Amino acid sequence: MKRTNASSDESLTELQRQELYLSELPKDFEFPLFSGRQAIESQRRSGYKTTARAVRELIDNAFEAAARNIYIALDRVSTTGRKKNERRDTVSALAVIDDGPGMVERMTRYALSWGGGTHFRNPTKIAKFGFGLPNSSINQTRRLEVYSKTTTATRWHRCVLDINAVPQFGMVTVPPAEPVAELPSFVATYLSRRDIRLESGTIVVWQKPDRLTYSQGPALKQHLRHDFGTTYRGLLDAFKLWVEDDQVKVVDPLFLTPGAVLHLPSEQGGAQATFEKPIPVKYWREEETGAPHLTRLGSEDDLDQARGESNAMVGVLTVRVARLPVGFASREGDEDAKKRLEIRKQRRGLSVMRAGREIDTIETFPTSPNDRASGLGDWHVLEGYDYHWAAEVGFTPELDEAFGVGNDKQTVRPIEDFWRVLHEAEVDAAISKERTYQRDTREERKRQAAIDPSQPNPALDVAAQAEKVIGTKTRVSDERKKEAQEKLEAEATERAAKENIPLEAARDAINAETKRKRFRIQFFEADGGVFYRPSIGPNLIKIVEINRAHPFFKDFYSRLPMIEDRRARQAIDLLLIALAKAELEADDLAEDEGAKVPKASIYEHDRKYVWTPFLSTALRLLDQYEHATEDVEDDSASAG
Repeated sequence: MKRTNASSDESLTELQRQELYLSELPKDFEFPLFSGRQAIESQRRSGYKTTARAVRELIDNAFEAAARNIYIALDRVSTTGRKKNERRDTVSALAVIDDGPGMVERMTRYALSWGGGTHFRNPTKIAKFGFGLPNSSINQTRRLEVYSKTTTATRWHRCVLDINAVPQFGMVTVPPAEPVAELPSFVATYLSRRDIRLESGTIVVWQKPDRLTYSQGPALKQHLRHDFGTTYRGLLDAFKLWVEDDQVKVVDPLFLTPGAVLHLPSEQGGAQATFEKPIPVKYWREEETGAPHLTRLGSEDDLDQARGESNAMVGVLTVRVARLPVGFASREGDEDAKKRLEIRKQRRGLSVMRAGREIDTIETFPTSPNDRASGLGDWHVLEGYDYHWAAEVGFTPELDEAFGVGNDKQTVRPIEDFWRVLHEAEVDAAISKERTYQRDTREERKRQAAIDPSQPNPALDVAAQAEKVIGTKTRVSDERKKEAQEKLEAEATERAAKENIPLEAARDAINAETKRKRFRIQFFEADGGVFYRPSIGPNLIKIVEINRAHPFFKDFYSRLPMIEDRRARQAIDLLLIALAKAELEADDLAEDEGAKVPKASIYEHDRKYVWTPFLSTALRLLDQYEHATEDVEDDSASAG
């Protein structure tokens, strides 16, 4: 049975499909564990999320081979050398260069095979799986070249893995290394320009990479630099790392490290560490079931005993939690604030550091009622303002199994006991405290901004328009007119002194403003006072004064900015304006128990002695009612 095209497979049964694929195998096929180009093509899709994450594998290898300088060089398509539809500055090759001890020829060949590592017996190494070099490279390119040289060698040698040269089926082997007279021209040019002389080292070259996160040089360079600064933030004092000519600088997503990119001291409005704690732990497996466990060691005696247990590994978790002041990382802030927010967006949650090298960020916490009942802690689902606190847990290499570090070093899957340990150390409580701080502070700022008299308020504008539409005229008593004139003089005097201008100029400016703005909303504080009061202002503008000390403001008005529909607050403002306007313009008489009295007096009396006491009492009873309802719901939940 011959295979004609892919669509013909769809009509076959599973057994027929098996026969089809088996018929294509060579007669002498030996069924190797890793077979032919199809296996490599599948392996290419191993999940490196970005080019930076793939390059990290090569940096890990270089650092743990004792390199002290690592360079990333890019070869770009020139203007004159471009092909049709090829963009200028497209990256045509990428090289990772290190000044480590290099590799002998057989080791270079071995390093290109899956499992060809030399750190299996050293649990402290992160490059211990033997997958990093070939796995990350074929993920990004179809042709990988490795150049290496030891101090005793007279020249460089090269080993190549070219996917296009791999046979369709059968055993796949790495070709032998061969000596070379020259390095790739863009690598040689880079080393010469930077005046770098390598007595030994290794150079990994990705030729014509086809799966780069960014295909153009400037964007790829920025992507690599930012990623490496964060990933290796705890190691950049041990080795130096360059992306082309730029040395990678420390980027601390908690913004607590002095000298790091975008750091600001806490006393100048920068981030503040609100929780820092080392947590000694023991990791072991049950002898019968092999189930893994992690236990917090609470005392020196516990620590000494654990060190004496043959089946236990003792390590340390280090936890930091940082508070970011409101506005420190924000899209509405300055350029630095915007850059900080971009960093936080990539690492919202719990950042995981292994011996100074970041592995992953945990964004999913155990949040179900069953998780809480099992002692995993009181965690939460991440929300928008969770960008504005930061947390990090570091661990020593002995705890790799407890964290479930993948062989690609970009994922973790901590065991269940990890969450119990953090809960016992009150890490969840520390994070919850920061979430509460962010929520409350941001809501309070929104409230303050929304009720700031200097901020635009559409209700004031439409009130003036409504007054014109219905054709009412301002009718106030002589006493009100006198009050308006006194306020004009007082405000003009204050402005003249503050702005250092003549009194007449200040008076003219206020008159011009009050002709445009016929209403104001202001605030005062008086315990036990009315919930609002009307007053007259310069040029007979009408003012609503709201009492901040009254429950009306505390329990209702100040919460209006939190309502998504902004018209709610504006509608309340218009209602208060209507009440104030009626009271200020009341100049006729009304009958009260057979006597004729000014309407303004009746309004004032009712506002002070009827409306305000009623509103105060009702709001207090409403608060009691809500608390009683919450208690009943809590009791019901507990009973359930």
